[in-house]
Amino acid sequence: MRSFVVPCLLGLSLSVAVAACSSKDTDDDNGGASSGGTSASGGSGRTAGTGASGGTSATGGSGASGGSGGSAGASTSIIRGGPFPYPQNKKPQYCTLTTVANASASVQSIYNGWKTQYVVSASPGLRVQRPENNNDTVSEGIGYGMLAAVYMGDQTTFDGLWQYGKAHFDSNGLMNWKIQSGGTVASDGMGSATDADEDMAWALIMASGQWPTGGYLQAAKSVITNLRSSVIAGDYTLKPGDAWGGSNKTFPDYFSPAYLRVFKLVSNDPIWDHVIDRNYEILAQVSGQYGLVPDSTTTAYALTDSYKYDACRTPWRIGMDYCFNGEARAKTYLDKIGGFFNALGIANIYDGYSLTGAKTGTSQNMAFIGPAGVSGMAGFPKLLDDAFAFGAIGNGGTSGYFQQSLRVITMLMMSGNFVDYTKP
Repeated sequence: MRSFVVPCLLGLSLSVAVAACSSKDTDDDNGGASSGGTSASGGSGRTAGTGASGGTSATGGSGASGGSGGSAGASTSIIRGGPFPYPQNKKPQYCTLTTVANASASVQSIYNGWKTQYVVSASPGLRVQRPENNNDTVSEGIGYGMLAAVYMGDQTTFDGLWQYGKAHFDSNGLMNWKIQSGGTVASDGMGSATDADEDMAWALIMASGQWPTGGYLQAAKSVITNLRSSVIAGDYTLKPGDAWGGSNKTFPDYFSPAYLRVFKLVSNDPIWDHVIDRNYEILAQVSGQYGLVPDSTTTAYALTDSYKYDACRTPWRIGMDYCFNGEARAKTYLDKIGGFFNALGIANIYDGYSLTGAKTGTSQNMAFIGPAGVSGMAGFPKLLDDAFAFGAIGNGGTSGYFQQSLRVITMLMMSGNFVDYTKP
């Protein structure tokens, strides 16, 4: 969840009936019980009072309560092989990798530096701090850290971050989105941020292949079940969190279709197909000529927002679906956004654009250049290589928790080390 101030959002009627996860995981191989944003300058987060003002009812929602299966009956093993030592250097079936020399070694060095600067001891476990925001922690940072750690084979960091995340779940079994440095939930940080919990669930699934006896798949099933219950609107639109948004408002960059396909595999629940189709519809309606989506959008698709520090992640999230799955709708989007950034060239990519392509930003950093580089994996090799090279030099542009976190994540992707372990 980005830390831009979010207006009060109307909730959609939705049945929510999931208990919080246990803080103790059990071994998924043995079928155990379920377990349990910032601006460039580091601004404050969601405003208080953003919960559903329209009320909720047990009978109002059709989409989230539809479908079948939940996590019941899902396979206890969906990943073949493993462990997966770093580096993998694995070319996804439908995309290319950077040709920059020593790419994986660069990513390892950048990860080590990121961990030294941002990962700190906590009670319990470990957390990713935001120095520019009074050393607080956002759920998004826990998700990014878990993603990076699982691909780096860093189980100690992974487990510490997951321990901290679980300790700050809300009543829906999803992580409260902003935690003060002392460990208490911030007054404006209650409720989940969907992107963060999606990242955690994906990381847990990948961890079940990396470290098969750690109970991670069962933990992933719990998070997926809780996402299903709390962040899917009646028309299958992804809500930004469990306390705001829905059919009336969504964040396009929270849509991570490659994840949702694997969530379906884990849970044996067809609702995720509906969520994928609905949110691809929204993406097509808001992406315009250049693929520059707004940070947020409404049902009427009133495009009053612009491509800023939420939207900038969209090429990475959609890029995964094309690279891993060959999804045609993803390629259509990547052709637009990749074509736009390729024409600009790395030297001219800044941290903000109007939806018609006018530059509004003033900083160059990997929060924007990294995801642009991921779009280059789908057919713009110069954009891909130039973006990776930008990230490999110095601090990869302006410093900051968010920029540096996306630097690690997108460089993992561009180098073939952000992998879908469910694929052969």
